[in-house]
Amino acid sequence: MPGIDHRKAAIRLAVAFLVAVAVFAIWPGLDLAVSAAFYREGEGFWLGRLDSVQALRHFIWNLSIAAVLLSLAALGLAAIRRPLPGFGARPAGFVFLLYLLGPVLLVNAVLKNHWGRARPADTTEFGGTLTFTPPWLPSDQCASNCSFVSGEGSAAVALAITFLLLVPLLRRVLSDLLFRACVAVAVFLPAAGLALRVMTGRHFLSDTVFAVLFVLAIALGLHRWLLTERR
Repeated sequence: MPGIDHRKAAIRLAVAFLVAVAVFAIWPGLDLAVSAAFYREGEGFWLGRLDSVQALRHFIWNLSIAAVLLSLAALGLAAIRRPLPGFGARPAGFVFLLYLLGPVLLVNAVLKNHWGRARPADTTEFGGTLTFTPPWLPSDQCASNCSFVSGEGSAAVALAITFLLLVPLLRRVLSDLLFRACVAVAVFLPAAGLALRVMTGRHFLSDTVFAVLFVLAIALGLHRWLLTERR
């Protein structure tokens, strides 16, 4: 992830955040329309009951766990002065803090436990008993582990960023064919992780959009702090 202009990137992220807020404020029914595309009367969000979908979901989640464990192992090796080639203390610290500050603290500990937004499958529009609320308004429809924002979606974004960080290392140790295969998988899996949360009725579209933006903002700050060379 070299050569980032942090100021320009921060401006673009701020603009993207404002655009996302405006879109879901002007068209509050967009969340419902997207979720309705995957809902069947009498069957609910049927994709969530497919074993193959659940297997893919768990595989993506386990990759994030593996990324965190890899970062901890690399930090431990760096502490005893035997760093992994191409993945020393700073990049490992970046990955660990990205998951800690993003999916763990901001998303799961703060937003999901205090924002109160009901999940799609629990709203009256999709056979539930709770009221749909827009993403920018805190609500009282859910007590904990709520819909805003997507926890697994934020972890999928962190997984994609972790791969970007590992690209130079993978390019050195893998053949060209294997490297291209890894690139394809690294693009597909995080995108699939985000999409599955919407398709299975666990999150609204806006939950995943803001999960992406929040994790990108944290990644940008960590990159500026840990991975940018100081003069």
